[in-house]
Amino acid sequence: MLFNWGKKKLKPEEAARMFVHATLDSVEDAWPEVLGLMRETPHMERPPDIDASEAAPFLLVVLAGNLDFIPRFFEAGADQVIVEAILAELALQLELPTDQLADRIAATRDAMVKLNKPSKKTVSAMARGMYLGYDLNSYQEEYFRSLNVPNPRFLMQMEEILQHFLWDWTSFHEQYRLQPHPQQGITA
Repeated sequence: MLFNWGKKKLKPEEAARMFVHATLDSVEDAWPEVLGLMRETPHMERPPDIDASEAAPFLLVVLAGNLDFIPRFFEAGADQVIVEAILAELALQLELPTDQLADRIAATRDAMVKLNKPSKKTVSAMARGMYLGYDLNSYQEEYFRSLNVPNPRFLMQMEEILQHFLWDWTSFHEQYRLQPHPQQGITA
């Protein structure tokens, strides 16, 4: 514990607030460029018909990918506490019921993972999530459209973009440490 002296202590709710606000801001700021890249990609037969107001699938993909990473950076139990805090803060910011938001993120994650099998790479699953979320199959060349699979070159392009939306939990741990969440129901 000697190495934790210089780190700022954060409650899970504070860490969740940091994560949520940074993620929402980055998605909102980058959406016009991401949309432009999807419309102008040379890996589609024609530009996808995506409205500028349709950022929700992009946000869901970013959230699903990030929440998928959390267990790699937190101990068992602490990962669930931070995920619950993130979902609570997201629900507050997006003005949605927490359970509805959690279900939408989980459904996005499940669809991404299913299409990504056998690979377990999160960024690869996120790229496939964009393909699914924006129903891009009908915009592809006939070969990929008939197979109902994303063009691998499009996926590589999306992976390059999406890796920039993953929260850097390593840097977070270098600067902060989470205060232990009090155990409920334990008596001395």
